[in-house]
Amino acid sequence: MHAKFLFGFFIACSLCLIYVNAQKVPITVYYESLCPDSRRFFTTQLYPTLQTNLSKWVNLTLVPYGKSNQTQLAGDQWQFSCHHGPYECQGNKIQACALHEIETTSPKQAEQGFNPTTLRFINCLMDKTEKKTDPTGADQYTFPIKNCSEINHIQNYAGIENCAQHTTGSKYLLDLGIKTKKFQENLVSVPTIVFNDKYQAEESKAAEVNLIKVLCKYITKDKPEECKNCGVTFTSSLLVFALIVVKSLF
Repeated sequence: MHAKFLFGFFIACSLCLIYVNAQKVPITVYYESLCPDSRRFFTTQLYPTLQTNLSKWVNLTLVPYGKSNQTQLAGDQWQFSCHHGPYECQGNKIQACALHEIETTSPKQAEQGFNPTTLRFINCLMDKTEKKTDPTGADQYTFPIKNCSEINHIQNYAGIENCAQHTTGSKYLLDLGIKTKKFQENLVSVPTIVFNDKYQAEESKAAEVNLIKVLCKYITKDKPEECKNCGVTFTSSLLVFALIVVKSLF
């Protein structure tokens, strides 16, 4: 009897997990590492939102390329020109490498719609990257790869640095460039936020200042408390559903 109950509970939980995954909203963010609007969106909207229960409803894709362009040189060498100058190209490349390197060493769980370690690391970069002015008046930027790695317990920060300094980083950034230009040959707005793989300009602009409001519009069933703040919570609904399934097995 005990074994039968455990089996039933396992089946119910599996069904709940499938249901949650089916509810996930695809969100793609096209952005730039040094764009003030991108940094503001990331640190005040995207990251805080994904620290809430709403993270369970999101499949997130980050594309740090923006209005950059690429030119092929000899062999597998590529040259990039970026909206906010050469330092932004380096920042984009660092993030492109982080998306790969962190997933290799700290992979996300199967039910997660994004890698929380990668998200924390990139948010740290967007928040803590510093601008200084050299004696000639030119802007210089320092990307705190080591500091952000230590804060987020990432052991292989050297791997991210090495990637960004070599052709591997250029390849990763090129892939993001191809993805961006497939979406829009010349990106109109940075950041651009796309829901359910369908771009709507007004929706993207609205998400820059109130991501939760736009996201909740796409959660059509059993909205979480962050969306409705009243009624039966989605967690409670799943628990009831699980109990019904277990009961039906007896």
